[in-house]
Order: sequence, then structure tokens, then C-alpha cells
Amino acid sequence: MAFEGFSEQTIDFLYGIFFQNERLWFAAHKDEYLTHLQRPMKALADETFQRLTALYPRKDLVCRVARIYRDARRCRGINFYKESLWFTLQPPAEPGQDYPCFWFELGRETWSYGMGFWMPSAATMARHRTAIDAAPQQLGRLHARLLTQAEFLLEGERYARFKTGAPPDLAGWYNMKAFSLQHESIDVTETFDGPALVERLVNGFSFLMPYYDYFLPLSQAGQPRQVP
Repeated sequence: MAFEGFSEQTIDFLYGIFFQNERLWFAAHKDEYLTHLQRPMKALADETFQRLTALYPRKDLVCRVARIYRDARRCRGINFYKESLWFTLQPPAEPGQDYPCFWFELGRETWSYGMGFWMPSAATMARHRTAIDAAPQQLGRLHARLLTQAEFLLEGERYARFKTGAPPDLAGWYNMKAFSLQHESIDVTETFDGPALVERLVNGFSFLMPYYDYFLPLSQAGQPRQVP
């Protein structure tokens, strides 16, 4: 299935699941979910993955589309269904490992894409700071490159207590508890043009690839496997 773009019906469904986040409503609108959200998201993920891996054939990436269902064991007092949907392009990882990944996410009022970590471990972020201490010029070059464009911003949670020791231009990176390089837009109609969106994601992920390459070896998934 070629990705032709999302639509007003996609956004209508996302508003619906926001206001009626319960099983009876979802059961009555499941065909809308499959037609206007799940299948287009899968098509976008597949096309972006194929284009990116053709450009970087030596990258070991896997493509995963999120499920809209939340874990039923964790749904006490919260909604049964997610109110946005996303896909990730990520390295193979063992359960529980952290890793950098590329992502695209669509919500009812915003969409975003980029590269970053979701809940990196304290050990991973300690390796990140150690890498800056040992060779600040490596991340310094990537930081300078980031400043040459306007598509992606460095976002994320910072430590409550400021950590000193980094060069001034890298202090923001040094004090990240979790981070992403992301673009977020409040114009969801930008996702309605399928070819333009695929092109934007492929170009954006290509720009972000050096950052992924820098952070993967620092992550748990990028650490050498222990031989028994």
C-alpha cells in the first residue's frame, strides 16, 4: 500500500478517541481507525523505512508501528487507547535496553518527527557526559551543524541541579536527562500530502543520521554484548 497521506477523517478519528476513549466507541469506529489511521501509518512507516535503508544499507534498523491499544494491565484510571499514533526506526535491542531512534508521531492537533531517546538510563547519560569530557570536539561539530538549520530543535528534560564542566556551547547537551532533536508542527494538514511528507521525513532523518551514529554507541543497545 503506497502512502497517499493522512486526511480530515484521520483527524476526526483522533478527536473522537480523545473525547470518547472507551471500548464501545472504539468498536463502533474500528473500521475508521484501520482505514484512516493505522493502515496509512503503516504505509508511511514502510515507505520511509525502505527509502532510508536504501540510502544507508549498512544501518541495522527495524521499523515498528505503535499499537493504539494500551496495556490492559495498566489501564486502571487511565484511557484504554492512545490519543496519537507513531512509528519508530530503531536498532535491534534487548527488552529493557535504551537506544536512540527516529520517530514520526501524529496527534489530533500536532505532528512531530525527529531522533532521540525515550527514558535513557542514568548510565547512558553518564557515558554521554564522559564522551563530552573526553572529546568535546566530536559533539561540538554536530552542535555547530545543528545551528545551521531551522528544522530541528534540541528539546528534553534537564537535570534539576546544573552540572558544570562542559564547554559553554555544549552545556545544554551536558545537562540533558533525556533529549530529542525534533520538529513539531501545529499544522496537521502538512501530513495530508503523502509524497511531500515521505520526502520530508527521509531528508530529515538523513540530516539526523550523524547524531544517531554518535549516540548509538553510548546507549545500552550499543554496548558490546557480554560473552557468557
